[in-house]
Amino acid sequence: MEKQRVHVNGIDLVYEECGSSNGKAIVLLHGFCGSSGYWSKICPLLSEQYHVIIPDLRGHGGSSAPEGTYTMDLMADDIAELLAALHIEKVVMFGHSLGGYVTAAFAEKYPDKLSGFGLIHSTVMPDSEETKEKRLADIEAIREKGISKYLYGIIPNLFTDEKLAELRSEVNDLIGVGQEMEARAVIATLEGMMQRPDRSHVLAEAKYPVLLVAGAEDAVIKPDDTFTVTSLDQPETTYKYPHILETTFEDVAHMSLVEVSDQLARVMSTYLKTLDEREKTRTEGKKELQTEK
Repeated sequence: MEKQRVHVNGIDLVYEECGSSNGKAIVLLHGFCGSSGYWSKICPLLSEQYHVIIPDLRGHGGSSAPEGTYTMDLMADDIAELLAALHIEKVVMFGHSLGGYVTAAFAEKYPDKLSGFGLIHSTVMPDSEETKEKRLADIEAIREKGISKYLYGIIPNLFTDEKLAELRSEVNDLIGVGQEMEARAVIATLEGMMQRPDRSHVLAEAKYPVLLVAGAEDAVIKPDDTFTVTSLDQPETTYKYPHILETTFEDVAHMSLVEVSDQLARVMSTYLKTLDEREKTRTEGKKELQTEK
């Protein structure tokens, strides 16, 4: 895939495309300290039928790393302007981890630009106080010791022990991707993640099926965090919402897109077909109503 660059929202945003330009547009958003390369195993599996767009988020990969906090809303604005530049009106969006936070923000700000979305090892819940304290400690550690030591600490923890041994080369590649980031961009992203509000209503009020994917062994975003919304400040399970589709991968941690990419691609493809069938049914229903009139 060839990297392309476009100036949007005051920054240069790098993105890749694959698949059919005539297919339904889907956007894949990578996780923290990642890049579009995180989806390298998934894109070929979806490219036959879909037009796949994979940006490097602000401060990540080849995209610009300006000053200031990288809030989820700001990164959602980046993606909205990218789609406008590409003359794409509506997409299905999948976000992994940080990319899921951005996806939820996008769904809140730009609901008319989505026909569906999926959160992969992510959550609509805000950071807990414990998580915020951990992020603050990480920021201080990065300022004192740089990002390499930080990455060697966090990236291996995204995998199960079994997959860590099996995928050592891939793990080292992911560390290398993170090492290309500027320390201030890592800090700006951590600060942005800390500011996330509760976006439970985005899931609960969605007018289309939503996909949630978790890893049973995920220590970063546990399944309970993925499959939880709040209602009147009380947590409740997403199983109560029939339009929310849940998948949990057994023996998988935080990186199903690398650990079991073929399985994740099948789940995503099935979800996309569900949306296609729903759209087809609605279109046929409208035609029948018009005929009756």
